[in-house]
Amino acid sequence: MPILAGGIVTAGALGRMQPKTYDAVGTSNLVGPVTDGDVPGCSVTFTTTTANAVATVVIAVDLDLTAATTTLGSGRLNVDGVGESRYAVFQQGPGTASDRATGSQVYRITLPTAGSHTLKITATAPTGMLVTGVYTSLVATVYEVV
Repeated sequence: MPILAGGIVTAGALGRMQPKTYDAVGTSNLVGPVTDGDVPGCSVTFTTTTANAVATVVIAVDLDLTAATTTLGSGRLNVDGVGESRYAVFQQGPGTASDRATGSQVYRITLPTAGSHTLKITATAPTGMLVTGVYTSLVATVYEVV
C-alpha cells in the first residue's frame, strides 16, 4: 500500500519503512568432517509483519586448516531451513596446517510470508579443517513493504 499525497500515515506503516538490522557471530568452532552443519551461534530469528519483505545478507566464514588437505570447505546462508545456492568457499592445494581464509558471500532474498524467519550459516568442512566460530558471522538488513 503506497503512501499517497493527503493520505494518513500510520505508525505501523512508518515502522515497516525503517530497515531492521540483525547480526550474529559464531560462539564455538565447527570441526570437520561435517556436511551442512550449523555454525554454533550464527543464527538470527526475527518476525516480519508483511509478506514479501526483502533482506540483504552478508556472511563471512572463517575456514582454518588443522592438517594438510586439498578438499573444499564452504559456508552458505540457510533461510527458514533451506540452503541458498551460493557458497563462500576455500580450497588450498596443496594445503598445509597453517593455511586459513575467510570467505564471504552476499545475498538478496525475499521472505514470501509474514511471520517468524530464521537466517543461519551452515558449513561443510572436511577432515583437517574447521570453521572458526568467533570469526564467522552474518549481518542481515530487512526491508518490509508499506
